[in-house]
Parts: sequence; structure tokens; C-alpha cells
Amino acid sequence: MPGSRHTYSFPTRIEYGPGAMTDLPAIIKQSGLRKGLLVSDPGIEEVGTPEILRKAFDAEGMEIVTFSDVVSNPTDENVYAGTKIYKDKNCRFIVALGGGSPIDVGKTIKVMATHDGPVEKYDDAKGGDRYIQNDMPPFYAIPTTAGTGSEVGRSSVVTVKRLNKKMIIFSPYMMPDIAVLDPKVTLSLPPGLTAATGIDAFVHNLEAYLMDTFHPFADGLAKEGLSRCFKYLPVAVKNGENLQARGEMLMASAMGATAFQKGLGLNHAIAHALSVFYDTHHGLANAAVLVEVMKFNQRDSAVAAKLAALGTVLGTQNDADAVIKTINNLVTSINMPTNLQGIGIENSQIQALEDYALNDPLCSLNPAKVNTGDVVKIIENLL
Repeated sequence: MPGSRHTYSFPTRIEYGPGAMTDLPAIIKQSGLRKGLLVSDPGIEEVGTPEILRKAFDAEGMEIVTFSDVVSNPTDENVYAGTKIYKDKNCRFIVALGGGSPIDVGKTIKVMATHDGPVEKYDDAKGGDRYIQNDMPPFYAIPTTAGTGSEVGRSSVVTVKRLNKKMIIFSPYMMPDIAVLDPKVTLSLPPGLTAATGIDAFVHNLEAYLMDTFHPFADGLAKEGLSRCFKYLPVAVKNGENLQARGEMLMASAMGATAFQKGLGLNHAIAHALSVFYDTHHGLANAAVLVEVMKFNQRDSAVAAKLAALGTVLGTQNDADAVIKTINNLVTSINMPTNLQGIGIENSQIQALEDYALNDPLCSLNPAKVNTGDVVKIIENLL
């Protein structure tokens, strides 16, 4: 802990502010690059944001090729398809525009552009990071949601279809060259997605803060991120045109993703299982299990003390129960679920969900030890 040896690295260059997205092509052009791949998804294309970016590239005399066949819980098939386009069109850089899915796919295309397959070779749980070399193309990330914080992260999460398994691919070399935080880009996000992605950011900050890892830098960011989420997420959900709230949530999201280099825990492990088995939106899954997981973790005295210390941050008593109640009120105030009743889980599937969650690499990082039967009990309490 404080007397031990530690090595820290903090994230990438950030371009923040309204209009920052359309400034990006000129910044990239300064590096001598002229042709790149834009990774997005069908929903973002429908809103029209990628077309604004394409026009900005065109105005700089640059060529941009689009790959938008990315699903909400991205797969290795998305990565292979995007990598083929990147290579076939002789692209030299990658821009990812979207939520966590296009950004994670873009990061993995970055790896596969110069590395051989398959994707599962780079599974971080099996030491796959040792195969990733610093010979990859430049990568730029523009989040359209304030949730995953993938734009400042050094990892991606994709599902390998053949194995029906979510895999974390990690390397410091995967860090985006520039993260563009443009609040205007998030204005079109509807209330439901604003809430779901915002809760994901909240959970990132919370789980990172609760991790039993000595990292005061990350702890400070996590608490600041929690404060911003608590104050501005309800505002962004209620009034999506509030530019300040949108900007503050982008910052809170980036803070959470920076802080969780400490690690994440059981909340995300169960959410990953729900996404694989039921294609549940990641933020919604995090929201649904959040309160019950906090109650479970509260059994650990160190976690309970850390939760209690958040009272000041969240405007309540410095008491773990009061903090959990306040967080529950936040989740319900933005119409996010606090149970799993709407997902359609059958009793016969609960054990399979636990087996998946227990084998998720994040489960072993949870500050309170998770034993066989604990996840089953948590899920049963939520049904």
C-alpha cells in the first residue's frame, strides 16, 4: 500500500469544448495523414453526426472511409469486418465516433490492423497483452455518450462469438492519441440512453473508488466524477439541451475511465454476464444490480467505511446505509431499474449467470470476497 512500490500512468491528450469534433480533421492533417477509417454505428448514422464529421474531413481535403456495422454489444465479427475495410482501402488512421461500442471496436481494429488474429489471442485474462506491439495506426476517439469513458482508456471489450464470451483486450499502446470531448455531440442522446450511459459512468467512478488499491490520484478523480454525476446526470436526463450538464457528464465519464485503472468489481462482472446472456444494455445492467451489490460489498468493513465517506460527496450523512439509499434514489429518479424483473431471467438460468460472473476477471478484483452462491443470492434478491 503506501509503503509499497507502484507505477502509474494517466491518460491521453483531450480536446474539450463545443465544436471540438469539427476541429479534429485539421489537427490530424497536421500529422501528415490524409486517409482514415471512421467507425460508427447505425444509430449514430441515423442522427447524422458522422456526416457532419465527414464534411469536416472533406473541407480539409482528406478522405474518410466509413464502417458503421457495429452492434450495441460489439463482437469480434465487427472487428474483423472493420479491419478488412481498413486494409482494403489503405487507410492510415482510425477515428471512432460513438458510445463505447464503436470506440471499443475502433481500438480493436487498431490492434488487428498490424497484428495477426484471432482476437482471442489478445485476451488480457490470459496474458494477451504481451503480444501487442507499439506499431499500430493513430487512433482518435469522439464519444457521443457520457458513459464508458473508453475514449481515455487503454482497453476494449468485445464478445468472441465462437466462445460466447466477453473479452478484455488491454495494452497501454491502445490508448487513443486524442480524445475529443464535445458536449454538442451528446445533445441528441435521448433521455433513456442518457440515463443508462450516465449510470455506467457513475458505477465506474464508484467501483474504482471502492477498489482496495493504493492510488490516491484515481481516488480523487473518482470522487470528483461521482460528484459530477450526482449533480448533473438528472439535469442531462431532464433537459438534454443543457450544454453545461452534457459537458460535465463527459468529464465525469472520462474521470471514471481514468480512475478504473484501479480496477472494477462485481457490479461489472454481473453486468457482463447479463449482456452476454440477454444482450442487456451495459448501463442498464449496471443500474439494475447496483444497490444489491453495494449491500453485498458493505459486509466488508473497509468498503463500508469508504461508502460512508461518500456521504459528503453525495450530500447525505457519512453513513453507508444513507449513501446506498441516496444512490438508490438517484437511480430511480432517472427511471433506471433497481431490479432484474424486466429482463426475463428464469430460475434455471441463474446458476449459469453466476458461473459466468465468477469467471469474469473483474470478479476477483472485487474488494469484498465473492464466493460460490453469492451471485445466485444477489440475482434472486433482484427478481
